[in-house]
Amino acid sequence: MKLEFALEIRVSLGARMHMHIAEDYTRGAVLIEGGSFSGIDGLSGIIVPKSGGDFPLVRADGGGRFESQYLLQTDDGTTILKRSAGVRHAPPEVVRKLLAGEEVDAHSYYMRMTPRFEAPEGPYDWLNRTIFVGVGRRNPQGSIFRYWKVI
Repeated sequence: MKLEFALEIRVSLGARMHMHIAEDYTRGAVLIEGGSFSGIDGLSGIIVPKSGGDFPLVRADGGGRFESQYLLQTDDGTTILKRSAGVRHAPPEVVRKLLAGEEVDAHSYYMRMTPRFEAPEGPYDWLNRTIFVGVGRRNPQGSIFRYWKVI
């Protein structure tokens, strides 16, 4: 098995909302304000503003899972649905900074995901037939995700 770089997505995030679910769990909700993406085979465009969000579930020990869903619009006008599920783990002090929207060294936490894409027939339908793995990084403005094709 090999990995081949496929694309990078940069998202701008809106206000973070947090809901205390149970003693050890906090659910987050963050709407996507916009962003951009670029990758192989001419794949580039924008993140459709307010077309979805990121919904992390954070445990008290700093670990957690997240799911996201939003729309990509390519430069040629094609709309692609992107969904992702992943895992993030960090020491509690790093999680506190991430949740507060502070700058954090990307090497101080683990953030990996498996995205899925739904693209119409045409130049981007290879996204439907490919497994991807990714790594994420947060910054005060949003998130950066890099995805690789599993070949």
